[in-house]
Amino acid sequence: ELDRGCSALTGETGTGKTLVVAALGLILGGRGERSLVRSDAIEARVEGRFSLSPAHAAIEVLVGHGLIEPPEGDEPVEVVVTRTVPPASPASPAKDSPRAGKCRVNGRIVTVAVLAELGATLVEIAGQHEHQRLGRPAQQRRLLDAFAGAEAPALAAEVGAAVRRAAEAARTYDGLRAGEQSRARELDILRFEVGELEAAAIEPGESAGLIAEAGRLANAEAIAVGLSGAIEAIRAEGGAEELVTGARRSVEGLVAHSPDLQPLAGRLDSAAYELADIASELALQVGAPDPARLEGLRQRLSVIQRLERKYGADEIEVLDYLRRALVRRAELEGAEGDIERWAAERDEAGAEAERLGAALSELRRAAAPALEEAMTERLAGLAMAGGRFEVNLRPAELYEGGAETVEFLWATGPGEAPKPVTRIASGGELSRIALALHLLTTTGSVTTMVFDEVDAGLGGEAAQHVGRSLAGLARDSGVQVIVVTHLPQVAAHAHAHYRVTKAEHGGRVVTVVAKVEGEERVAELSRMLAGLPKSAVARRHARELLDLASP
Repeated sequence: ELDRGCSALTGETGTGKTLVVAALGLILGGRGERSLVRSDAIEARVEGRFSLSPAHAAIEVLVGHGLIEPPEGDEPVEVVVTRTVPPASPASPAKDSPRAGKCRVNGRIVTVAVLAELGATLVEIAGQHEHQRLGRPAQQRRLLDAFAGAEAPALAAEVGAAVRRAAEAARTYDGLRAGEQSRARELDILRFEVGELEAAAIEPGESAGLIAEAGRLANAEAIAVGLSGAIEAIRAEGGAEELVTGARRSVEGLVAHSPDLQPLAGRLDSAAYELADIASELALQVGAPDPARLEGLRQRLSVIQRLERKYGADEIEVLDYLRRALVRRAELEGAEGDIERWAAERDEAGAEAERLGAALSELRRAAAPALEEAMTERLAGLAMAGGRFEVNLRPAELYEGGAETVEFLWATGPGEAPKPVTRIASGGELSRIALALHLLTTTGSVTTMVFDEVDAGLGGEAAQHVGRSLAGLARDSGVQVIVVTHLPQVAAHAHAHYRVTKAEHGGRVVTVVAKVEGEERVAELSRMLAGLPKSAVARRHARELLDLASP
């Protein structure tokens, strides 16, 4: 367990100081490199324990994801974060080797994304390449906003969101307007087609019935003549009905002599009735020709056939086309309203972005001179006295970053023109500028800050100032500060000192982190000063550093 305040991690190159930072990065949601896993190991496991106040920003994340209950009272909230990383896939993996790593918070499995969201509220890591990030315009903009206070970063996020919303609305609006002419043409065609089909009001199977009826009307005269002849043959004097009736009477007259003829007489009687019924039904089918009705049927068939040539092979397909045309017409008519809606959204989001951008610009203009003064003073203590730090705000067309570009400049001495910090020749100077900015823009919103060799390239009085600054940051802000350093001046100012070494354990080399106090700390500082932990001169110098660092 690392102490509160400022803790220094020191050790020879290659002992694994960076591995400690890498392990911390894992439980913060960093990339799980499988190369970190020792060969033949089942997995790598990292665990971190954090003690948080109920008002800490991480509490909201934890409660939001259902990882803890809302805290009551002022008691600290203990949070345990663990992460496992499986090894690189071997040719023949062990039977119990896991296929994927797992992230847990207080024993509950979470995604890496949730771990990263939580980690952003817990720990902030400044690496030894922090000065390279400083060359990015967006990073300079973020640093100025962080210095301006909590309102500026929140406002910058709102500006970015409003600008993106306005741009998306503008793209959608332009796309709709670009297709407006073709959409209008298509809509005119659809409206005509829908009107034509709805006016026709055809029904499934209608044409088959029309064809049958038209066929009958077209042959009405011939049908009438034929039916009349059939009726005459049945009903006329000497016709079929009369003949069958006579035959029935003859057979009935013989029944008295031959009872076996009775069934045949009955059948003849039935035949006579059947003929009479047939004649009646035939009479009903005899109709006069109706030319007007026939013409109407032919016109209706012509309409249906014309629609089928245009819209489908039969009534079913024509009606399906009508259904699809109605849907498409509604879509196109809705698009006309969409144009107006997206235009309004574009204008509204654009106006909001302008308003927010103006407010952000005001905060930046107010913060820039204060940052210039604070940085110039801070850098003077880092052996860069006589120089001048400037913040150049250049108006720009509103974009996601605001209404201006932000550029940090540095003048190396009186009378020298300020130049972009990225064009400063000395890498050590750039490292000091990056460190000073980091110290000045720390918001204290995280629990722990890690500085991984950010003092590279420094020494002497500048190193003393860095040590005092980091210790002061921990003391004044209450943030736990962890410093990985090669500088004895920085390590001497730490409230706690940890030595990282390599040792053999069970036939394997392991990294050991151990707290050093008293003479052990003096010996470690002596090693850092002269490479001679037992040298009397080096040890005297180490004690002097500790005395200078003590409050």
